Amino acid sequence: MLGHDRIDAETYHRDIVPGLLIGEPGERAAVGLAGLAPLGMRIGDAAWTYRPDASRLRIVEGIDDDATCVVRLSPDAWTDLVTLMRTAAALAIAGDVHAERGSVLDLFGWEPVLRALYQGIEIYLPHGPEVRDRHGRSVDLGAELTLDHSDRELADHFDATGVMRVRGVFSAAEVAAFEAEVARLAAEAAPGDDRSWWAVDEAGEDVLCRIVYASERSELIASLARDPRLVRLATLLHDDLAATTDRMEGISVLLKPPGRLKGLANIPWHTDCGLGGHHIMCPSVAIGIQLTGSSAATGYLEAIAGSHGRTCPQPSPNDHANLPYLTVPTDPGDVTVHIADVLHASPAPAGEGGRRTMYVTFQPPSLFEHVGPGEAVNDLIRSRTAVEVEAGLGL
Repeated sequence: MLGHDRIDAETYHRDIVPGLLIGEPGERAAVGLAGLAPLGMRIGDAAWTYRPDASRLRIVEGIDDDATCVVRLSPDAWTDLVTLMRTAAALAIAGDVHAERGSVLDLFGWEPVLRALYQGIEIYLPHGPEVRDRHGRSVDLGAELTLDHSDRELADHFDATGVMRVRGVFSAAEVAAFEAEVARLAAEAAPGDDRSWWAVDEAGEDVLCRIVYASERSELIASLARDPRLVRLATLLHDDLAATTDRMEGISVLLKPPGRLKGLANIPWHTDCGLGGHHIMCPSVAIGIQLTGSSAATGYLEAIAGSHGRTCPQPSPNDHANLPYLTVPTDPGDVTVHIADVLHASPAPAGEGGRRTMYVTFQPPSLFEHVGPGEAVNDLIRSRTAVEVEAGLGL
């Protein structure tokens, strides 16, 4: 996979950071400073403190006494953070960032500011639930979209929201055929097979929560990469995207077991580039084929509309009323479509669970140039136990 030459932290902070702070990156970073306490970063043998200062970001050499969080990174780990090759979450899961004071959760809170400074990525802080499209029209987040809508209508909605539900794309007969294939693959799955993700239930038993590379073991599922309905939806905004079947976990299947689980069966607020690789995998598009349908009881998709292309701080339930927050209930045969870096979540079922969704992801050419067959950013997750993942994320 793509790597970067090491960036010298002392040279970067001496020669590059001052210009960033007084320019547009510094202005963008300042937007996310509210509520943050000073952050100390120890990189190799050098150290700096990042701190809010009169609504601006200030960076000083050394670790200030009032830095409530101090983290230590190797020069290589910090290089990955600056270039977005790996995010703070990926570094934490890998054990490549260590909190000397505070916790890695404090670093996660600073990440939107760091992304804005290092990469110039805007911080998304909407005020209210409304989203407007490119023509200035208010968008109905709960719109009942179908394939009968024109490409322009679908594209305008998708461009504004970054996530949409399209009704009735697959027939009952098609869904039944996919369900049979998923049942076969689930029966063959086993912990450690490198083709599945597993969580742990309250009794300490392994529970299957995701099948990956299903496209390698099912011709029917693999054919979805060429399905004209999916290709149409995936290329509404970017016509050069292509489905991945032999890398980035291929076509995968999400399964929603009920109950309290350890691991990543229920994924909190995240982006699909949340472990890294934003610059090579965005703006990829993931299409979820709803085999069972979804609801609060079985588990459904949540999203913050319009957050794609930007960094959206993770909301709490108290924030939902003042955000373009939406839930996406579905029926069997519907599809959900989302841009990789829209902020979204896959919360735990409120009831019986059991949702099953197949995901086909369409990636830009840059992904295929840098990620080879059998490789995926999520390999970091699959190589660790549920307990290790949660410990790394400070959960």
